[in-house]
Amino acid sequence: MKGIDNKQVIIIFNVLRSLGLNTSLRGTKYLNKAIQIMIISNNEFIIIEDIYKNIADSYNNITPKQIKNDISYALNSRAEEKTIKNFEKVFGFEYDEYLFTNKTIIEEVSRVVS
Repeated sequence: MKGIDNKQVIIIFNVLRSLGLNTSLRGTKYLNKAIQIMIISNNEFIIIEDIYKNIADSYNNITPKQIKNDISYALNSRAEEKTIKNFEKVFGFEYDEYLFTNKTIIEEVSRVVS
């Protein structure tokens, strides 16, 4: 498995910020990490719970469920106006609220960044 370079980490960070996510929230940081894991994964199909477990394993005293909840909180707490304004620039298609579920946002941002 190849690593991810700093440039891609910054690109992910900027995409999440442009989508209205608060980059200082733990959930946004976990989301960034989940996207990195998705990008470097050799598997065509990935189980989202495995990503949560992978992130939880790299931190002390946190569970995969906490990772999932923190990411959900970050997505639900985003600046909606900023999201709508920048959505099409990021993804290339019209705004879709459905995209803001944990699994879908990880997959779509991974696709855009890689």
